[in-house]
Amino acid sequence: MALEAPAPSHNVAVFFHGFFKVAVIVWYWVCTPFIDSFVIGFVVCVVLLAMDFWVTKNITGRLLVGLRWWNEANDTGSAWRFETLPEGTRQVLPREKRLFWLALMASTGHWVVACIIAVFGLSKWLLVAIMALLFNASNLYGYFKCSREAQADLKGYLNTTSNTLMQGAIKQQLTNAVSRV
Repeated sequence: MALEAPAPSHNVAVFFHGFFKVAVIVWYWVCTPFIDSFVIGFVVCVVLLAMDFWVTKNITGRLLVGLRWWNEANDTGSAWRFETLPEGTRQVLPREKRLFWLALMASTGHWVVACIIAVFGLSKWLLVAIMALLFNASNLYGYFKCSREAQADLKGYLNTTSNTLMQGAIKQQLTNAVSRV
């Protein structure tokens, strides 16, 4: 009886997956209001966003969840490509997978909120927030399309939620009908 070796831990990848996301958010909210030059604040934000996008797309996606995506452009147009490592070759730690998805969704959610705040005039950094949202949302979309498991989880959540809402609506209608009698 051979024991299967445990999946290797990717602590450095986990660190950098979170580091660039946190660094750009901290820079956006803490540093940019205190910098007189819009150009410096903008450039630092864009460089951090680009580093986060690249690390997430090219390194942490492969190591932490066994997924990758890319976009091919040619004379006839462009096409998104999605790849999932086969189950036998993929060794994914549940903790790392949860951290990967949590960081990806939390940062995208943060940039949605930052865009809303910037639109209402509470921040002059709307362009940075939009760029950040596009970078983070494209990574989230790409990895979501790669992951059959994430798609199944979302379908299950939507089915459960819709069933719960439907049951509540039916129960409310029955209660209203009974109260009228």
